[in-house]
Amino acid sequence: MVKEKIWKSRLLSALLFLRTMMKGFLIEGVLLVGLLRIPLHAQLSYKEVEVTNGGMITGIVQLKGDVSNNEKMEITKDNAQCGSAKVSPRLEVGKNGGIKNAVVSLDSILEGKKLPILSKVLLNQYKCAYEPHVIIIPQGTLLEIVNSDKILHSVHGYAGTQSVFNIAQPIKGQRTTIKQAQLSKPGTIALTCDAGHPWMSGFVVVVPHPYYSVTDKNGNFRLDNIPPGKYIVKMWHEGITIVNKEMEKGKVKKYIFEEPYEVMKEVTVTANSTVPVDFQLSLR
Repeated sequence: MVKEKIWKSRLLSALLFLRTMMKGFLIEGVLLVGLLRIPLHAQLSYKEVEVTNGGMITGIVQLKGDVSNNEKMEITKDNAQCGSAKVSPRLEVGKNGGIKNAVVSLDSILEGKKLPILSKVLLNQYKCAYEPHVIIIPQGTLLEIVNSDKILHSVHGYAGTQSVFNIAQPIKGQRTTIKQAQLSKPGTIALTCDAGHPWMSGFVVVVPHPYYSVTDKNGNFRLDNIPPGKYIVKMWHEGITIVNKEMEKGKVKKYIFEEPYEVMKEVTVTANSTVPVDFQLSLR
């Protein structure tokens, strides 16, 4: 057991070093250049154990600056249902500059509390928007998508450039369950609508362990029952600024956004402690 932990620790250190050299993120405010999209937690298997003296990480994700990059999107189809324009859902700022829908996680945890097993998680399409905008799904959980609008929606999920699922729902109240095999790999799946609603966007985050949290309307998050140890805490937020538009017959067919934001911090959790970790997000 001791040798196994030493081996895992050495491997973890090596992977963290390589990730630092190759990926674009911030560690304690220092920008590092490159890109490596393989999540560290996907490289090392997670082991469920009983945690009796766990600590907690709490904090807030705050915007540094104004919200001028949060653009309005013109609605050019199904206006009776969708309206005439929508503010981009990709940046929601609440009290004291807190940012909603950032994902905070432990990037380097090898073992800890059990991953909750849920029978099904619901994603709703209502007034031409995804609710919730960002949703966390444990590996092996079913995703049920429902259309609450009286128009056709076509939900297309992408992992990077790879299509994961693509379903059409022309009927109000229609429900479709995404198979477990399509959600078996940890990672982020970007959602869009192929039925002429390019302003619709959302994210499904498939997770291999329970130490993930989506910030609330004021940017608050909490990770609890963490085994004592040293960890990397990662804050992820989707890209906000529209960098390009694909046009068709004078209308926007697709919005292209900047790359997501990632900030990482090292933290030490001691037994039965509460560790404050805050993040500042500066827009590009």
